[in-house]
Amino acid sequence: MIEKAPTLRGATVLGGATVTIRLHADSDLDAVLRRIERQLRSGLRFIELRDDLLDDEQLLWLAARLPSDQRLLSLRRRSNRDTLALIESVRPALLDYALELGRTPILDALCTSIEPHRHVILSTHTRTPQESLTAQLDRLSQAYPSPLLLKAALPIQSLAELWEGHLWHLQSPQRHLFLPISADGSGRFRFYRLLQGESLLLNFLRDEDAPLIPDQPTWEEWKTRHAVPMPQKPPIPFAAILGDPVEHSRTPAHHQDFFAKLGMPVLKIKIPEEETRSSAVLPILRGLGLRAAAVTSPLKPWLYEVIRERGGRWESASSDSDEAGAGNTLAVTPLGTLIGTSTDGVGLRTAWQSVLRQHAPLLGPDPRLAVFGGGGLLPLLRACFPSALFLSARTAALRDDTERQSAVAALIWSVGRSRYVSPPPPWLRPQLVFDLNYAADSPGRDFAQEISAVYVDGSEFFVAQAAAQQAFWSAHLSTVDEAH
Repeated sequence: MIEKAPTLRGATVLGGATVTIRLHADSDLDAVLRRIERQLRSGLRFIELRDDLLDDEQLLWLAARLPSDQRLLSLRRRSNRDTLALIESVRPALLDYALELGRTPILDALCTSIEPHRHVILSTHTRTPQESLTAQLDRLSQAYPSPLLLKAALPIQSLAELWEGHLWHLQSPQRHLFLPISADGSGRFRFYRLLQGESLLLNFLRDEDAPLIPDQPTWEEWKTRHAVPMPQKPPIPFAAILGDPVEHSRTPAHHQDFFAKLGMPVLKIKIPEEETRSSAVLPILRGLGLRAAAVTSPLKPWLYEVIRERGGRWESASSDSDEAGAGNTLAVTPLGTLIGTSTDGVGLRTAWQSVLRQHAPLLGPDPRLAVFGGGGLLPLLRACFPSALFLSARTAALRDDTERQSAVAALIWSVGRSRYVSPPPPWLRPQLVFDLNYAADSPGRDFAQEISAVYVDGSEFFVAQAAAQQAFWSAHLSTVDEAH
């Protein structure tokens, strides 16, 4: 029998989490047991034994060696065995029965005789066709009364459905467990599981060797999130990076310590551009606890518009000559006022001046410039570089009725991998490429290498605008923790 280790410094990095035991081709039960022991020392809450991932012999072998108050037995497999005998042998602290197995004698027994040594969870994993999520969840609640716990690990399509599931959870937070799964397989609702953290009785971590569900947090994400204490009651205040894509964004790591001092985790929230057509996106995020956000493409124009529509306030963080219409920073004051700004102008000007200083021998005092792409930054790029040539990243054609004139010395690259369609035209062969992206897979990096140009990535741009963001948030969020 594994004995739980005494509390150690840093021993709660997995506090509140559940892991599912799954054997791999090169693993054995002894190795699994050693790994579980390390996890228990790190504060693990439950170990799930699933009968569709382990055979009965393996289940019993592990159960005999696991702490009794941390065993979760999940029934997923149709079988002719004596299931009640298996349950009594494993004696789990929690028993999870998948409703997809149907109305069986086992289910009837579980619903009528709940023993003190375990809690019973009835879980559902499939959507009912032609039925809204709210209707399905309400029907589930009515069909199975308390004290049975209900777990909905269901595929959902949108933030609107996430909000439906969250409201169901709030009806009975200790009884209703909502674990959303992105229907498109992107894992975009992982942020919700991280936000709820240890407040959910069951919150599963991902097996990196054989991930079952992309929406399950990684161990590192869980550890980072739980560096910020959980509040006593919802909503849980949080900060976020909003955009599409956001998976490789540096924003959470860069601002992590800043927001931790305000009691907020920083989460990555992917919002497809088409979803912003719904007026409910920002109210949903605010309802979940959003207090601050960095906003990336393609949502920068949306941020400006939604703040105006909802009676918020816009502040200038850079030159008055920067054309309004897009922003990258949001704060929600303790009184609920929306305040937005764009720090891209600060970052762009700072980074470009650094490029000019470092590469003066190559570029000269007044280099001829071109801009490839733009997206939500296009108005700002026009304000900062009014005499540059502007090319569409979609067609690679000049945007304006202009002539090429002299050779271009420097190209400002403003399109990421996900929206890259056409390469620059053959006549565009600059000596330097200044990429506003910092991702390793940026097509701007590939283009510079192809034409043997000097390449400068967007790291300094990011750092400069991020510093301006923190100054903005500091002015408006200093009392957010007092209000929540």
